[in-house]
Amino acid sequence: MTRRVRRGVDRRVPTAPIRRARLRVLTVLMSLAAVGLAIRLSVVQVVDAARYTAGARNEVERTVELPATRGTIYDSTGDVLAVSVPRATLLADDLQIRAPASEARRLGPLLGVPTARLAAELGERNGHVVLARGLGDATVARIEKRDFAGLAFVAESVRVSTGGGVFQPLLGVVNTAGVGYEGIEEAGNSLLAGRAGRETVALAPGRYALPGKPTHVLAARPGTGIVLTIDEPLQVEVAKDLAAQILTTHARSGVAIVMDVHSGAILAMVDLVVGVSGRVEPAATNLAATAVYQPGSVMKLVTVMAALRAGLITPSTVFTVPDSIEVGGYRFADAEIHPTEQLTVAQILAVSSNVGTIEIAQRLGLARLDAGLSALGFGHPTSLGWPGESAGIVGSPATWFGSAAASVPIGTGVAVTPLQVLDAYNTIANGGVSVTPHLVADTVGADGAERVFPPAAGVRKVPAATAAALVPMLEGVVQDGTAVLANIPGYTVAGKTGTAQVPETAGRGYVAGDWNATFVGFVPAKHPQLSGIVVLNHPTPIYGGLVSAPVFSQFMRYALRRFDIPPSSGATLVANVSSTPKR
Repeated sequence: MTRRVRRGVDRRVPTAPIRRARLRVLTVLMSLAAVGLAIRLSVVQVVDAARYTAGARNEVERTVELPATRGTIYDSTGDVLAVSVPRATLLADDLQIRAPASEARRLGPLLGVPTARLAAELGERNGHVVLARGLGDATVARIEKRDFAGLAFVAESVRVSTGGGVFQPLLGVVNTAGVGYEGIEEAGNSLLAGRAGRETVALAPGRYALPGKPTHVLAARPGTGIVLTIDEPLQVEVAKDLAAQILTTHARSGVAIVMDVHSGAILAMVDLVVGVSGRVEPAATNLAATAVYQPGSVMKLVTVMAALRAGLITPSTVFTVPDSIEVGGYRFADAEIHPTEQLTVAQILAVSSNVGTIEIAQRLGLARLDAGLSALGFGHPTSLGWPGESAGIVGSPATWFGSAAASVPIGTGVAVTPLQVLDAYNTIANGGVSVTPHLVADTVGADGAERVFPPAAGVRKVPAATAAALVPMLEGVVQDGTAVLANIPGYTVAGKTGTAQVPETAGRGYVAGDWNATFVGFVPAKHPQLSGIVVLNHPTPIYGGLVSAPVFSQFMRYALRRFDIPPSSGATLVANVSSTPKR
């Protein structure tokens, strides 16, 4: 029989040596794989362990900021003017809200928000939506009792002014980021803000908190409180008196300041404007330090002071004073037509003669007038350090051409702030020594520790003899001059009036019918304790002696009683001042 052979099929079985060789190769390969795996596991678990652990943590852990409680602002007696209170912001993840209209109907009454607006916000499908800010604990509790989907609260604080609107231009505001804007909130932000803390928390993918305590906690440091020199009752009284006069005289705005003569502490600072509704309301900013105006005759103090200091005049020096004079191609006149008069320097100041003051300035010269302006602080910001404080617009002899030789001495060729004017008169009241106007008395740390800021040492700017000679002349302005309505029963008052037209902001000339009226002074005249200024814009009548002086008299009466300042020795006690200024 013939055997068939199948081609292509090898039926040979590996021999034992071959099998053993293959087994050894397989064993080696598996051993190498095991070693490689062990090495890799060692790298992952030992060498790269920190990196993988950090990566895992980053998937669930977040470092969040712990806001610091902002410092409180107090008045000089310790009453709270501005404080931060805890509030909450309500957020919605609108991607989790399936029925915006239904949820809006339930949530709207709790927030006091129209349902239609709330439904539109919940239906935007933009992710997180801010529904409300500044929610109190009671509102938060009512919302948490309901089963609302996709809502979350974020803790925050809201700045509350407890002193009322009259402090707003002074205090400024705090924005939503917790940063002070304008006023004391801005000037003292580094103290008030404190230092934010931080902590690490675990969050689920939907950014919901996971159980467990926060780690890496750095506690927030509360802000430092600031105690102002402002006296709250006096601030309210000044605001009340100023607002009443703004309404009575149909003025557009008004500024008033009261200062301690010897320390420079500002006891009241009020800025009011007439709003679009016709109501008197606080100004948006502190106009007393930031807004310039042409002050008029209150600047005659500088001309007379500089001439006295130079030895060119005495209070009894006589000038021949017509009712008008031409300088630089312009004619300058007194407020009233009068025949040529023989007036002493004291009388020139008392009746506020423009012509007489210009004649004094011609004897003085521009260089010494410029030195007098600088000595009393004009052309420079005061030492208050207010954000945005103006230095004013004074110029110099190099820029004074033509009629400026007459307009600058009488206060119509310069622009200054009310604070600068008061600072100058306060220097005379303080015997020629300039003290720093200031608003901060001390600070209060989170632990209650106080740090008192003593007043800065005064700097002599005017010779004592010159200041002493000016006081009775300024007293004469109130006794028998343009400011008799500034009189206060039982006290001697010294001061000066000012009336000046408002210049055009575009081009030359003045705004028809627009005037600024000022009175600035101090009391008691012989031993001054308080100084103050009142400025009204666009009043009717226009004269500082008629509209500003009475406001000074009114709030100073209150201040003298409040601070227990005794009546002046030898002062006439009168029931009511009813006389009117001569000019």
